[in-house]
Amino acid sequence: MAELSVTDPQPSRRERRRLEVRARILEAALTLFETQGYEATTVTEVARRADIAYGTFFNHFPSKLHLLRELSDLALQGLFENVEEVRKRPGSFAEHLIALFESSAERAEDKGPRMRELLGAMMALAFPETAGQDDRRIRIAFRSILEDGLAAGEFREGIELDTLTDVVVGTWYAMFLSWVHFDDYPLRGRASSAARFLADTLIGPRVPALSRET
Repeated sequence: MAELSVTDPQPSRRERRRLEVRARILEAALTLFETQGYEATTVTEVARRADIAYGTFFNHFPSKLHLLRELSDLALQGLFENVEEVRKRPGSFAEHLIALFESSAERAEDKGPRMRELLGAMMALAFPETAGQDDRRIRIAFRSILEDGLAAGEFREGIELDTLTDVVVGTWYAMFLSWVHFDDYPLRGRASSAARFLADTLIGPRVPALSRET
């Protein structure tokens, strides 16, 4: 007797329509935030660009701040995807860390000057119930690259993984906070020099590689 295959039910036409409208709102908001700034953008402008009625916006997001919350989640997802993309490349911990810092800075600056304001708004989100969760997710992302280097025996002896994570994540945060607050902060240059400094500082005489089976 042939086995019955269990598949996920296809979303209804109504659900597909809801998701399509939500995606249009997010795309419209991101474009406006990047071109004219978060504070200067109104819900009316987002609705107009998304080609929806003003009231329809609130069927999807209670406020502009909640819309920003979802865009922040998407930005974090982009960071995690970047981490995994870098990890798949051949190379050492130093090469991976430099690539991650430099690509993160490049993507931010390439978005234009309004990205600075948008990133600042994302960092200042008034959602204390999710702030700790976001921090943990960022730490886990960077920790994965550090675990690769630790397993390969690339770090100085006696440095705990939690300490390595604190140093790298703290540097990454400080770099972007400085870019948000100082107009003349050279993000790309600092990202490259910071990553190289971290790599030079953390990498020492090679120690035996850790077995991934333990």
